Amino acid sequence: PEQISNRRTSVIHEMPSTSTIYRLIRAKKVPKTSMENLRRKGKFKRPAEKRGKFNDKGRTIKKRPKEIYKRQEIGHWEGDTVESGRNDHKRKSGYCFVTLAERKSRYYIAILVENRKSENVTLAIINALKDFPKALVKTITFDRGKEFSGFEKIEKELGCKTYFCDPYCAWQKGTNENSNGLLREFYPKGMDLSEVDIDDLNHNLNLMNNRPRKCIKYNTPIEELFGLLP
Repeated sequence: PEQISNRRTSVIHEMPSTSTIYRLIRAKKVPKTSMENLRRKGKFKRPAEKRGKFNDKGRTIKKRPKEIYKRQEIGHWEGDTVESGRNDHKRKSGYCFVTLAERKSRYYIAILVENRKSENVTLAIINALKDFPKALVKTITFDRGKEFSGFEKIEKELGCKTYFCDPYCAWQKGTNENSNGLLREFYPKGMDLSEVDIDDLNHNLNLMNNRPRKCIKYNTPIEELFGLLP
């Protein structure tokens, strides 16, 4: 409701207030929508990281230019993976999403791969970003999972720089963490990602990237990234 209320376009200039939209939903005057359909806010604690580590060759986030923190410039990404669910402590399948989130625009990419082997993750990242203008891919920040050990090839192929978060500091790439949470609205924790339909995935990503976001003044990620502001 807050996103709808604050969204302005060249076609629609006046929108109902957030409280009005909530009242309409509670009164069941919005077809196929109820309070249960709305996004739920909450935090969860990520379990301790058990993946293998590697030598990042000094590419610590502490060496990342400070201006990147301010989100004043397009082209700085955060990378992560989202895994399939478990059955009795065992993954239902090796399938996972490789995810990329651009810090300023919140533009989000998710690529389905068969497993988290470094070569698969590396290729997925390169293929996802290789056709973007160089000005839109300047840096990528990862955590220290060994699936990102192909960072030097990523740098070479994309002409960008890579950095790595401090151990157990997922909050240092919070843009991606938050976007992964939005993706989980479509693919809940516990789901076997081998069942994902690629057309559905692309449709859902399109919805995410065209969703007005409060943090970017109710513009959409795709508008912010490509300069298509209304």
